[in-house]
Amino acid sequence: MKKSVLPFLFIAAFLFGTAFSAEETAVPDGVVCPPGGPCILPSADGAPAEREPLPANLPDTEPEIRVVDLEKEPWLIESVNMPANHPALKRDKVVFADNLLWTALPDTVEKVQVEKWLTPLPSESEMAGKYILIEVWATWCPPCRRSLNYLNWLAEHYRDDLVVVAICEMEEEKVRSMPGDHRIDDVRYSLAIDTGRRFANALNVTGIPHVVLIEPMLGGVVWEGMPTMPGHELDAKTLDKFFAVGRKLRDSGKFPAEPVIKFEVSEPTDEQRATRRRHESDIEDKAGEPSQD
Repeated sequence: MKKSVLPFLFIAAFLFGTAFSAEETAVPDGVVCPPGGPCILPSADGAPAEREPLPANLPDTEPEIRVVDLEKEPWLIESVNMPANHPALKRDKVVFADNLLWTALPDTVEKVQVEKWLTPLPSESEMAGKYILIEVWATWCPPCRRSLNYLNWLAEHYRDDLVVVAICEMEEEKVRSMPGDHRIDDVRYSLAIDTGRRFANALNVTGIPHVVLIEPMLGGVVWEGMPTMPGHELDAKTLDKFFAVGRKLRDSGKFPAEPVIKFEVSEPTDEQRATRRRHESDIEDKAGEPSQD
């Protein structure tokens, strides 16, 4: 009996689509954006980043199409167009940064430096007793831009438990004019720029978007990585477990009266600015489609 050709046509169309979007999505030289992200930066010596290979043995069975409601599950933005049995969803989780899990962030970064706030940061009294999520990103990074609507969802859905902060390494005008439908007027989280990339460099971040989730007792990092990485998303089920513990501690009065994580506005040096990836053009991509360099 002959095998159906539908799976092969589906896979061919998927791979062709990623190759076509690769020609239209411009990223800085040496940066690689493998299917599903994150965008991986060159090494410190300037050597081009290595492309993360696609998993072997693409399924030769009928694709398991799933229905995803991004209004309810916005963390699935990178995998929404992949069939449920695609091997890319079975990749091991990779963290493109130093491993800070279960360490205290203040031991690594005394203060989180930003250059300018584009939307306000809550007061220290409002932040006390809440988890803090910090994402570092760039306007030229398609998976980063696609993650921003998820940050809005987090800020609105968990407003009593979480403070969401996004730090972009590009200039303010780049953020205000970036492609896509995410606009400053729609932002519900605290958005800053830092063209010195100081927080990302302190964590040795080499792939973006990159998130750290910090608990409010000691500033411990309880989750890190790309929040929308297919198969390893920072989803509501995971967050609900963290926040359930946080609520019990808060109700017991055990949280500090002020946040453990401190932010400071300061001007980066020219040397610090030289560490980021410069790119002059941002080309619009389609939401949910994986991107490549």
